[in-house]
Amino acid sequence: MSPSMDMSPQATCPRPGTSRGGGSEEELRRRLKYFFMSPCDKYRARGRRPVKLGLQLAKILLVTVQLILFGLSNQMVVTFKEENTIAFKHLFLKDYVDGADDSYAVYTQRDLYDRMFYAMEKYLAIPNETIGRYAYVRGESGGNQSALMLCQQYYRKGRIDPANDTFNIDPKIVTDCLGVDPEDPQPLPPELDRSYKNFTLKFHKLINVTIQFKLKAINIQTIINNEIPDCYTFTITVSALAPLPTSG
Repeated sequence: MSPSMDMSPQATCPRPGTSRGGGSEEELRRRLKYFFMSPCDKYRARGRRPVKLGLQLAKILLVTVQLILFGLSNQMVVTFKEENTIAFKHLFLKDYVDGADDSYAVYTQRDLYDRMFYAMEKYLAIPNETIGRYAYVRGESGGNQSALMLCQQYYRKGRIDPANDTFNIDPKIVTDCLGVDPEDPQPLPPELDRSYKNFTLKFHKLINVTIQFKLKAINIQTIINNEIPDCYTFTITVSALAPLPTSG
């Protein structure tokens, strides 16, 4: 008998309409349906509590509370800064009126001296005049920096003669400063401490005049919200620009 080999093909793939693999398809369908269910439907289907949903809601609540507290804290900081800025303008700018920032100016040498010395006198009288509590920030020990610095900047050489349409200006800028320190334990009354009034401005070549000092304050309003009071240091600069006149 000669050997033979049966080469007849056999069907190995399921034909359309057969039930092979039907269980897997049904399982996949159920899984997809369950995946897209709402938390309430999942709880009704299997009785599982929506733990993940609770965690997400807790995170949202925690972040919301943090944002609210952060916003309230920042609001108190901004309010405290704005209120003190308005107070400083009324304290150190003579005849200041709210909303007059753009129009507040001086036009004569006497007015500039008057307002310059007014600001310095108010600075020295802070402990006796201000309603709020402020403290001086004194210069560094061993240094030349004083608590208050009165400075003027001017051209090293400047001469303008509009009558002859001539000018002679050296563009190198010179800075001349005078330091003023409040006396301990209390500042001297302004009428007893007038050494700064010997400061002479060089109007014929003046660029600007600045008065700079620092004040410390504590915002105790935060106690209302059960927060620790914040300490602040305000850097205050009173400046006057004095552009050189030009001839037409």
